[in-house]
Amino acid sequence: MNSNVISKTFSILRAFTDIQNEWGVNELSRYLKMPVSSTHRMISMLKDEHILEYSELTNKYRVGSDFIRMASIVSTNVDVKRVARPQLESLASELRHSVYFGLYYPQHTKLSFVDSVKSSFALQYVLEIGVLQPVHIAASGKTILAYLSDSEIEDVFDKEGESQDKRNEIKEELKKIKSQGYAITANERKEGALSIGAPIFDAGSKVIGSIICVIPIGDYQKELEGSYIEKIKEAALNISYKLGYRKV
Repeated sequence: MNSNVISKTFSILRAFTDIQNEWGVNELSRYLKMPVSSTHRMISMLKDEHILEYSELTNKYRVGSDFIRMASIVSTNVDVKRVARPQLESLASELRHSVYFGLYYPQHTKLSFVDSVKSSFALQYVLEIGVLQPVHIAASGKTILAYLSDSEIEDVFDKEGESQDKRNEIKEELKKIKSQGYAITANERKEGALSIGAPIFDAGSKVIGSIICVIPIGDYQKELEGSYIEKIKEAALNISYKLGYRKV
């Protein structure tokens, strides 16, 4: 099998995973700008290997049983930290401030920072790695909390013993965070530090964590805020994409 055939095969598979779940041969050939005959031949080959299957109900092809089996094995064994690490390094280099990767642990209703890349700045704020932290404070937590269900949010509030007034205040903040896709907070988890965070999602579109940049308030450059936000959101989306997330 030559490299061109391999490349086209992966283009077909990406169309099923990244664009839509089912394709007819003609519409797929138009999308990929491939001859119908070539598209049909390659789809038939993938069908024989149970990578794709034909639906009699829709008269289209969809992901097959063996593809699902292999994807499940891969996703179970994914090292999330390894996937995220290149994005953390790139982001810390670009922004010249420390970057942290946090994962949410539903059983504890808390998050924990599992990896970080420190900045080259002499002044930087260090957050503890591997320690469970409240998820209802700071950009690292609120970018996760904003995407949980109402009942999950209430469960967090209950366990943290928050008053009704404080709950209402945070809920209003969460609405804004969810609509814009990021959060900016100051002096919440660490006094004197400002953090900008964005959520990370898995293949099931479930929020699993966040990525944040931590900046000493005295070094924060307001005129660069738009650039900070754009780069942090892009890094979070790149990590999510590598974990199988497909933005609808």
